[in-house]
Formats: sequence, structure tokens, C-alpha cells
Amino acid sequence: MTAFGLLAVALTVLVVRLVGEAAMGDIPADLVWTFLGLSTIGQLPMVLVLGGFAGVLLTIQRLARDSEWVVWRASGMARWRFYDPLMAFALPLAAGVLWLTLWVSPWAERQKAELEASAAARDETQSVAPGVFRESGDGRRVFFVTPGKDGTQQVFARLQREGRTTVVLAADAELFQREGAQWVRLRDGRRYDEGDAPLAFRVERFAWQELRLRASSSEVPKFKMKAAPLAQLLLAPGRVERAELARRLGLPLAAVLLVLMALPLGEAGPRTSKGYALVLAVLIFVAYTNFISVSYGWIARGRLGFWEGLALPHAMALLAWIGLMRWRSRRG
Repeated sequence: MTAFGLLAVALTVLVVRLVGEAAMGDIPADLVWTFLGLSTIGQLPMVLVLGGFAGVLLTIQRLARDSEWVVWRASGMARWRFYDPLMAFALPLAAGVLWLTLWVSPWAERQKAELEASAAARDETQSVAPGVFRESGDGRRVFFVTPGKDGTQQVFARLQREGRTTVVLAADAELFQREGAQWVRLRDGRRYDEGDAPLAFRVERFAWQELRLRASSSEVPKFKMKAAPLAQLLLAPGRVERAELARRLGLPLAAVLLVLMALPLGEAGPRTSKGYALVLAVLIFVAYTNFISVSYGWIARGRLGFWEGLALPHAMALLAWIGLMRWRSRRG
């Protein structure tokens, strides 16, 4: 349930961000839900790691609050014995996170890059249909086609240039390519240019007129390192590839170590406030995940080797767990 709650929060943030990008014209409005699904896949590893850590921590705290922890310890059960069920939970969780980080998340990133490339290369006038308003991605052009009785089509276009509005009405339109750009040729129409005074327009008639829509975009997607397949990371000798591989392997290891630390963090007496433990757990999670990102940057810059950068944040987390266990042992 904790993971589902965190996923709901992440989805809410993603929806707000994607709707804002669609409103700004960065992504097509008809692809918002597709981008939401692919972005959710990319957020799943971190959500599962945090959800597993929080779920174990809250469960241990509930056992302590209901005095069940005291009963288990009084019956002679050692603290180490509790790690058997915890590891039975942590290892499948880490395996799932590993599968997501190594294969599923890069696939989702590649799909997003391909969609962005195809959307950038797609001209907005290709989807113009009679009776439907179509707006360009940047919001500066609106096209509307009115079907006539004799088979002709009247074209309406609103253009936004330098803060002024231009309205064009034409009896016909033709799309063509020239000099690597998309153009539209309007025939037999009128042009209304907004003037300096309010409601002042300059009206011009024209036999034909050409409007440049935009330069043609490449349909070749630009893949980020997050989208690189596992084979590329294993075969490429670059530091950036090794750093990305360390980042992907870091979250599964973090899932196991955070579950280990949840036991001493959650263990407390029934009358002890659990607020300090939650604050400490949040600080540990933020510091741990940020240190993984820092080591990723160190590997990419050549300050650390692959194995040193991979092991350093997890070694520090292991020492923190040992310190927490010794502290709990001294407190009984």
C-alpha cells in the first residue's frame, strides 16, 4: 500500500508536468497519456525502493507500538532472526528493481525519444480535417478548413507574430517542401493584419501567398544515456557508460540495504515517539540516493573507477547499518 501511495503522488506530479509541457507545445496533446505511461515506468524503480523501505519501517514500528516486538524479544527470539523474513521480502524486491533498471526503464526511455522525434517531425497541418480547429505545437498558428457545397474548401489561418495577430482567409491551400522547410501556398484570399490601435486591422487581397511553417525536423531520435541498452553499456569502454551502469546497479543494492536499516530504525519501545525515527529514515534515504548520484558523476568525470564508485555509497550504507545495529544492541 505504501508503494501505491507513493506511485499516486508520482503520477500526480507527472500529470501536472506533462500537461504543462503540452500547453507550452513541447509535446503533442494527443500523446500526453502515452508519455505518462512511459514516464511512470521510469519512476517505478525509485518508487519501489522507497516503498519497500517505508513499508518495512512502518511495519516494525507498528510491532513496537503494539508491544508485539517486546513479546517476541522476551520469548528469546534474537534480533538477527527477524532478518529471515525481511530478506525474503528484500531479495525479490531488489530483483524486480534490477529488471526495471536494466531493461524496462531504458526501453521506456527509447520509446519516449522515438515519440518525441516523430512528433517533432510531424507537421501540424497533416492532421487538419474539415470542421476541426488544429493548433500548432508552439500555439502560434491555428488552421481551420470549412468544406464548401461545390467541393471547395475555405481555409482559415490565425498567425501570431511578434505579439500581433494576423488572420488569413483563403479559398484553397497547398502544402509543399522547399529548402528543407514546410510551406503552405494559399490562393484567392484576404489577409487581416493587426495594427497599432485597438481593433485596427489592415486588409489585403491576394491571388496567392506562401507561408513558411517551419524547418523540417529529423525523424532520427536522440537517445540519452538513460535509454542505452544493457549490451551497449557492457561493451562500450567509455566512462559515461560505466557510470550509467553503476547507477542502474545502485538502486537494487540500495533496496536491500535500506530494508536492513529499517529494522534498527523502526525498533523502539511502545511509549517512544516514532517521529524521530521517521525523520532519520527520510534523511538516510535522501542522503543515500543523492550519494549514489554523486558517485555516478564521479565515475563519469574519471575521479573514481567503476568498482570504487559502485561500492562507495553502499559501503557507507553498510557501515551505517552496522552502527545502527550496535546502537540498538546497547539500548537492549
